[in-house]
Amino acid sequence: MEVSTVAIDYLASIRHLGKGSQTNYKQRLTVFADWCSLQGITLEQTNHTTVHHFIEWLITSHKPHKSGQEQLSSATTTGYVRVILSFLHWCLADEEYSQYVKLQTVKNIKLGRMDKLIVEVFTNEEIEALFAAANANPMHQYKLRDTAILAMLLDTGIRASELCSLTIGNVSLARTVSEDSYIKVMGKGRKQREIPLGDKARRALNRYLREYRKDAKKSDPVFLSRLHTPLTGHALALILDRLKDVSTLPEDSQVNPHKFRHSFAARYMSNGGDVYDLARLMGHSSVAITEGYLKSLSAKVVRTRKNHLSVLDNMEKGK
Repeated sequence: MEVSTVAIDYLASIRHLGKGSQTNYKQRLTVFADWCSLQGITLEQTNHTTVHHFIEWLITSHKPHKSGQEQLSSATTTGYVRVILSFLHWCLADEEYSQYVKLQTVKNIKLGRMDKLIVEVFTNEEIEALFAAANANPMHQYKLRDTAILAMLLDTGIRASELCSLTIGNVSLARTVSEDSYIKVMGKGRKQREIPLGDKARRALNRYLREYRKDAKKSDPVFLSRLHTPLTGHALALILDRLKDVSTLPEDSQVNPHKFRHSFAARYMSNGGDVYDLARLMGHSSVAITEGYLKSLSAKVVRTRKNHLSVLDNMEKGK
């Protein structure tokens, strides 16, 4: 049985997952299936040796996207193995394809060790440089939009997909001192959660909505592209790249949604936050995921304890 043939049915079975997850699984499994076709390897012949040879080929034939890296990271290769394992486990449970896969064969496929890398976060100076770049935009609409985007990413730690899919109806901005400002986002596993907004993020978002989205419906997205279409992950990446280029940051600086998310987590804990609350805010399925996440952060950004405040508001207070 051709791996590529079975892969089509598998990918159809995961349509309940988020679009980002579907895209990720499709890209990685398609690369593996195409490689199997070139090697003449069928589903029943797939085993731990097959996967090992595939990863070796992947490392030698694919260049990393991140600048400064000479080869694919262990996180990337492990991601491919996870997708292959998910695919094979699905085959085991499927009535039509279980005859081609053996349980012990799947058990013999190991994820391998991942390199323990220190995840970098933004410094106060870098954050200020990005806000200054957004402020320098001569087009007022995009100055307010980009400022709101930066504030939201830093103050909530939401994923790129969650920012892009955020709708007007899921934004609650306080009108009185006694009220709280928050957003509702749909995370992985179709799980919705509420995330509070600090004063700076609330004001940035409120100004953008008041001046340029006042006629929007509750079902409309909060952030739009220059073509007045819903913001996509690709469009968000382009906005952040442009802000980096305009700013005083070095050319090799990393400016992406993941780094904002890392920065939020590190600063939340350094401001006296609780790991259980952080797990809920970040949409992690367990505290263990959050604890592992924090271990990868540089110790220098989580060593200082302060009274817990919004990330951005605490920056302002520390000036």
